[in-house]
Amino acid sequence: MRTRTPHSDSIVSEATRYDAILATLPLPLAAGTVVGTLSPLPLSLVVGASGLVSAAVLAYGLFVATPRSVTGPAGGSGASAETDAPLDGVTSRVRDDTGRNRRRGSV
Repeated sequence: MRTRTPHSDSIVSEATRYDAILATLPLPLAAGTVVGTLSPLPLSLVVGASGLVSAAVLAYGLFVATPRSVTGPAGGSGASAETDAPLDGVTSRVRDDTGRNRRRGSV
């Protein structure tokens, strides 16, 4: 989260777990390159396998560690304290096609 400090115009960023995920993405590829260069294993095999590890880290960041807001619904039995975070106040519109011809293609 970026916040402006009261005494300057600089932006101070707090490191989050998403920053750690982004920093972790190239590490398996770099380690695979080093291992492939120093070992008798084929470089393409080792770097390809380490690329799969990097893809797993990316999938974790996209699908498991999804952004959640800290505050949730107040009260309610069994209600979770975490809810999905809104995307900058963007609301989706539902298209009303009632009574319209939905056929596509030639008539």
